[in-house]
Amino acid sequence: MHVVVKSLVLDLILALQNQPASRVLPSRIGDRTLAGDLGILYGRVDSNQLDIALAIPLVDHIVRNEPDTPTWNDADIWHTVFELVARTNPITPPTAFEKAVFDTPLRSSSASQTGVEQTHDEVDQRILEELTGRVYYDVGGFYERYFKGKSWTNNTRDIYEESRAQYAEGRWSGWPEPSLQGPFFEWFTKFQDTILSGLGCRYYTSANKVLRGSEADRKLDIFLASTDAVLLSGEHDWSNVLVIGEHKQNPDEDGSTKTLVQLAGYAREVFGSQPERRFVPGFTICGSMMRLWVFDRSGSYNSEKFDVHKEPEQFIRVIAGYALMTDAELGLNTFVKHDGNGKYIVARDVKISLEDKPIASTKAIVCRGTTCYRGRRSDSTEWEYVVKFAWPSDKRQQEGKLLKLAKERGVTGIATWFNHEQIVIDDDPDTISHFRRDMKFGRPRKLSSKASWVDGSPESSRAYSKSSLRGRSGSSANRLIGLGIGASTSSSGKKRKRNERFDPGSRLKRSKSDGSHASGTNVRIKERESDAIGAHSIQETVVDSLAHCRNKWQRNNIDCIQEAEVDSFTDCESETYDNRVNYCLVTSPAGRPLREYHSVRELLEVLRDAIRGHRSLLEDGKILHRDISENNIIITELPAEGDPKGRLIDLDLAKELDSMPSGARHRTGTIQFMAIEVLEGNGHTYRHDLESFFYVFLWMCIRYGYEGIGRQKLNTLMRPKTNILRGWYTGTYTEIANTKQGHMGKNRFEKIIAEFAPKFENLKLLARELRSVLFPIRDGDIFTGTFHDSNIMYDGMIVAFNTAIDCLGKEEQVNA
Repeated sequence: MHVVVKSLVLDLILALQNQPASRVLPSRIGDRTLAGDLGILYGRVDSNQLDIALAIPLVDHIVRNEPDTPTWNDADIWHTVFELVARTNPITPPTAFEKAVFDTPLRSSSASQTGVEQTHDEVDQRILEELTGRVYYDVGGFYERYFKGKSWTNNTRDIYEESRAQYAEGRWSGWPEPSLQGPFFEWFTKFQDTILSGLGCRYYTSANKVLRGSEADRKLDIFLASTDAVLLSGEHDWSNVLVIGEHKQNPDEDGSTKTLVQLAGYAREVFGSQPERRFVPGFTICGSMMRLWVFDRSGSYNSEKFDVHKEPEQFIRVIAGYALMTDAELGLNTFVKHDGNGKYIVARDVKISLEDKPIASTKAIVCRGTTCYRGRRSDSTEWEYVVKFAWPSDKRQQEGKLLKLAKERGVTGIATWFNHEQIVIDDDPDTISHFRRDMKFGRPRKLSSKASWVDGSPESSRAYSKSSLRGRSGSSANRLIGLGIGASTSSSGKKRKRNERFDPGSRLKRSKSDGSHASGTNVRIKERESDAIGAHSIQETVVDSLAHCRNKWQRNNIDCIQEAEVDSFTDCESETYDNRVNYCLVTSPAGRPLREYHSVRELLEVLRDAIRGHRSLLEDGKILHRDISENNIIITELPAEGDPKGRLIDLDLAKELDSMPSGARHRTGTIQFMAIEVLEGNGHTYRHDLESFFYVFLWMCIRYGYEGIGRQKLNTLMRPKTNILRGWYTGTYTEIANTKQGHMGKNRFEKIIAEFAPKFENLKLLARELRSVLFPIRDGDIFTGTFHDSNIMYDGMIVAFNTAIDCLGKEEQVNA
């Protein structure tokens, strides 16, 4: 009996395979047609690898529905065929995920350039990209805003009167012509000795010597610093620079992009070495033309240029004014107090002392400027708090409020809220809008096209407005009908499974109904394929079959991803700049940076528990983090039994699920940890954060595996000279996405883990397992979409970490 049934099933499969429709309908499980699936099914039945009982529903359906009866429906037949193929083949779980949150367009920042990679070319390019659309020239009222009506304004007038003895015949006496660098610095030094002595601050030059405290080896033409800040060696440190200056011989260089980037490079160094710095004043002197600048967390702006010879009083009032400004007027953070024991703040009437060095900080100009310190009560020796300073957009939900909300909802494994407040300096709100008050801004200056990151890619600083979002259902319909039907079928050639690859700059959104797009393409069978089939009647048969099954198939059987809309930059055009607000947030417990792990086991436990915290934040708190990075995971010091050993921090970019767009114009993240689809401009889901966790793990195994343990010195002799991860943070968003996609492929991935430091050699198996969880192979390529069931990835990653931790424990017992 079994032989007879098997024979009938084989005959049925052959009959279905010979139907023209099976050679046109695309497979749901592979890069082929349904006929190919049926061929595989035939082989499995013939070799007794399949329970024939699975085919009974199909046989029954055909027996009960004869073609000439009114109940005949070939769509149901084909639907049953697809179900049989799906049931007899292992498939990836459905990916219909509709919880992608609204995303704000990405912007790059120079923070990705660190350590020895901070070559001038690399950093300058990043700075230029970072400032594109953020630089304003000839701002009206600049001089009046910063140099008039101050407590020291009359002092500058008196200094000018004293300086007039050095001004004759319409120019400053002794001013070199041409204004070569050496002669100019010599003149300026003597000039200030005469008119600025005794002010407590002095202008210095380091044009021929690198300032200390920089990894990029930058020299600074001219700068203002306190007279008591000079080191015993006579050197200067970036941490003491108050005002930055750039000198050029040629007056034509005043408005050049090169001059801007040089001055901006100095500002970046100041922000990096003074992480609490609120803004950085500066100036350029090109020939005899002077221009005044300010760099803040939303970009840069400057005054109208003026000739120091034609405007001698303004020249003196400026250089004297800088030297007389208060710490707050120079951009220092006076919210942080100082006493004999160091720095401290007061939160909820509690004096919290800060550690000397931050546990995390961002070296960039236009960014949130996130800086975190460990803190302790003044009467304690235990580090209890994390004190964070940041400049989020005023349109974003405050991180402190999100943390309080998470606490109320029972979220575990993340930082616990203690206090948050907007910083006030001299009774004024510390915001970008307050800095830029009483001035008139025009349009931002168009910078050099060298900023290819922004100007040369679709993922530019300008996001597409909501009105420009258009459906992509047509491509979905063409994919359904098959490669042989319709002239509009995609020919991208890319196979990576999302469900289909598309231009990330187009901001496409999946339509819920594809019928209108498909109806016009059904009958456009290519002539050569009609000839191959052999008759017009066969074409009609195919069209009829497709017409019946198309809608039902699309509704029920296509794995799709719902795209999140993006914040509209167009809606914000009325705003001249992005207003940011300076906040101080205090959380507990304190922790160590991830890079200061004490053992490989601790590192794995911390990453695992941070993933658990992310899961709780999503499931219990209904909040998606959206900014997983090395700096946003901390190691908990001496956790109690059952408490997480690692916690997730920094909810600056987090959003409640189903929340509307914030209205913020841009968001910056840590580029090397961004998920592939996020780089492509797609809506953010939990999957993308888990992918970022994976990149953090790989980053730690490659970048930090040569330094011994914890704070021990880096063994530079062991570190490979090449950097395989360089492509994760250099290039356009599209290039970085393509690099990561290639690295996650099976063959290239082995090259990635081959770079693991010797200390992490035994974690390669874990790396492969995590990759298989996040990037399962689908249709011959990696899958980067989001499963509707979040447990698939969460459980997969946590189990993989637990297994690796158990293996480490067994190895420790053997070696004991």
